[in-house]
Amino acid sequence: MRYLVDREFRDDDRLRRTLPAHRTYWRRMSRLGVLLHGGSWREGCGETLVVKAATRGELQQVLGEDPYVQEHLVLETRVKALEALVEAGEQPQGAAPGRPETAADPGRRADAQLSAHEWRVARMMLTGLTNRQIAEQFAVSPRAVEQHITRIYRKLSISRRAQLAVAIQGDLPRAGELAAAG
Repeated sequence: MRYLVDREFRDDDRLRRTLPAHRTYWRRMSRLGVLLHGGSWREGCGETLVVKAATRGELQQVLGEDPYVQEHLVLETRVKALEALVEAGEQPQGAAPGRPETAADPGRRADAQLSAHEWRVARMMLTGLTNRQIAEQFAVSPRAVEQHITRIYRKLSISRRAQLAVAIQGDLPRAGELAAAG
């Protein structure tokens, strides 16, 4: 199972001191295939991660071993199962079957009218496919996929893959809300 983890950090001097250990930890998780994508936001005040874990308990263990968590530098953590985001993107709310997926969708920004094809590319990105793999699915060049992704990023006002799920979904539930609902 893949999870989207969105975390906000404390504004604390320990954040800068712990950064090397934090990066080393997540590099190791990337080599192990646990961290699939990741990126910081708001000038290092938070990050969005795509993490692969068999269960929510395993995910909590991976997150708990992060030096930032051990130093109590994480203010807030929001977790969402990516499969739920991908399924939600299959048929945006308000779009009738057979009609283009450009109808208003509360999960999208009002000015971010993604075409049906852009939604397909975005869903493939959320499932972890690389640009080359997406290109192979559509029998186009990786450069053509890069152009589609650039348009998607512009429409959603984002700059990296790790921000995609948040931009499409909007506010994510808090981890405690997921446990209560699960």
